[in-house]
Amino acid sequence: MKFTDIVSNMNLDIYPIIALILFLVAFSLIVWGVLRTPRSISAHQACLPLEDDAAHTETSNQKSKGVSNG
Repeated sequence: MKFTDIVSNMNLDIYPIIALILFLVAFSLIVWGVLRTPRSISAHQACLPLEDDAAHTETSNQKSKGVSNG
């Protein structure tokens, strides 16, 4: 008996359905979490990459003391 005969006789039709259900549940939870986030938090998070964080620059300056950039 060959391996292909064994696999072809197994009932493997349920695995794609389970994968689709898991994907839809995860996608729905992510969309639900995004839509429930207040606009004030979303606006704050949208501006984070553009802000100049003074605390971050102070710690990075302290770490790079004694290192010349030239």
